[in-house]
Amino acid sequence: MSLTTTSALCLRKVDFSETSQILTLLTDKLGTVGAIAKGAKRAKSNIGGALDIMCLYNVVLYDRSRRGTLSILAQAELLDFFPDARRKYAHFTVMERIRELLLAIEIGPQDGPSVLLLCVRALRALGDGDAPEPVLAAFSWGLLRTLGVEPTLTHCVASGVEPSGKVEVSFSLREMGLLAPPHNERRDDIVRIAPRTLRALQSLEADAPDGRIEVDAWAGASSLLAWLVAAQGGRRLRTFAPLDPVQAL
Repeated sequence: MSLTTTSALCLRKVDFSETSQILTLLTDKLGTVGAIAKGAKRAKSNIGGALDIMCLYNVVLYDRSRRGTLSILAQAELLDFFPDARRKYAHFTVMERIRELLLAIEIGPQDGPSVLLLCVRALRALGDGDAPEPVLAAFSWGLLRTLGVEPTLTHCVASGVEPSGKVEVSFSLREMGLLAPPHNERRDDIVRIAPRTLRALQSLEADAPDGRIEVDAWAGASSLLAWLVAAQGGRRLRTFAPLDPVQAL
């Protein structure tokens, strides 16, 4: 077993016996790994105490991920538990949604550093009092890009026609981009996007946040992007409403 020191965000914890925990960790060196923390809940634990969800640690692991079994947590030092992001219900809800998205996909070692950095930035932005919906939308967009997925939002993927920005547009979940008439007809994978939501999405694509965009638009953008993330892992989400083909985002 190789000994690895890495930063880690705790995504899931399950009690295992009276003193131990089984953990899912997002690490910057190994990606997502499962680990057992033997004796973590003992009063005099060698690990440093039980780990908690959505807290950032510096950990030492006996890495057994290549064997397809749980790694062993040898040591953990708390770096940040993002207290300011937990004080308001709306911000805490976004924190939980970020956690759900991270658990919905497999994150390999090559993407671990980028995804962990994205997550820490989002949690610190929530702690700084940034509006929760734009933070969630920006995180979801960054996560998609890290996974190699970039939706086309500036033109129709079939004809190249650009949207006017004044009427609803169609987004194809299979094509991962906009579809203008007649290419959007007789399809079962279409989601309708309102002009205000399209502006929010395009601002993310251009990396030019616009403070004039309404909260509802950011909510629609984060909902679409979250389901696109979940699709990469073939998972369903519990805290996001299903996409409605009739009601525009």
